[in-house]
Amino acid sequence: MLFTNNEIHAEGKLALIVGASQGLGADLALKLYQQNCSVILVARTETKLVAQIERIQSSIPESNASLSYKCCDASNYEDCVNLWSELVIDQQQDPDFIFCCAGSSVPKLFSDLTAKDFAIGINTNYNTALNITHTGFKQVLAQFPNVPCDQFKKRHVIFVSSVVSFYPFIGYSQYAPLKSAIQSLSTILRQELGPFNYRVSCVFPGNFQSEGYEEEQKTKPSITKSIEGSSKPISGEDCADIILGKLNGGYDTVTTDFIGWLLGCSVLGVLPRSWGFFQIIISFIFLIIAPIANWVVYRDVLQFFKTRNTSDVDEYEIVSPDDNKKTL
Repeated sequence: MLFTNNEIHAEGKLALIVGASQGLGADLALKLYQQNCSVILVARTETKLVAQIERIQSSIPESNASLSYKCCDASNYEDCVNLWSELVIDQQQDPDFIFCCAGSSVPKLFSDLTAKDFAIGINTNYNTALNITHTGFKQVLAQFPNVPCDQFKKRHVIFVSSVVSFYPFIGYSQYAPLKSAIQSLSTILRQELGPFNYRVSCVFPGNFQSEGYEEEQKTKPSITKSIEGSSKPISGEDCADIILGKLNGGYDTVTTDFIGWLLGCSVLGVLPRSWGFFQIIISFIFLIIAPIANWVVYRDVLQFFKTRNTSDVDEYEIVSPDDNKKTL
């Protein structure tokens, strides 16, 4: 569990990327294609997929790799069943890499979130990864029912979690719990899929420039920005380069910046290590400073709510069922 020595050797292989119509998924598709890896882009919106195909093809006019797309709502289980059936049975395509990149964050205070916001969080951040991996694995088992598990070809599932799964905080209740679930799922599947020659990795990106990042800034509470601190997001292509470089180096817990690595030291658990000796030392330091850090954060959160203007506070008024009077 400490580390792996696997390299991904993308050239000449096939990658399926879920959530590839924009953001990190699209940039990973670009980088893999540039490494002569065939890529299948998967998302719901055909116009966006076509645009990404044109962008990627324009980066390398001539390539031996293939580039295609599939329209699929990965949050719908039956759509994923149909996707794998079409790929494996109809087209005889068996991806070597499955990247689960779909994600969407709606950073708001808990009280400001809607039922729709929560549904988006569950469906986009968790169900897409769960559905595509489960249906794909079931399809593989159905194709080779009598093959011993250690005789299966090597496959690699890459989940995309987030650095906020290491340290969730105010403003991310719609997002962080689902990314933590992805982390937990990757740990379980490392055990359950490993005997079938699957490698399972989990990526924990920090801030990177994307369409989603720009949307987040529109609703992100000031207290959330304050706790995050000022940080310039790296480009999506740089983020993709870091991820592929670390996967190729054999790491199965992948962070994209020093802060992410540092926060990961606070929740080592059974996660595969990255510079494990130093992580153990940092984790001991966290044992001492974590209570202090939590106190500082809670103090700032308390001050934030105390100083909110009256119109904001009114949103928290509810009707008491006993006396029909407004109470806070």
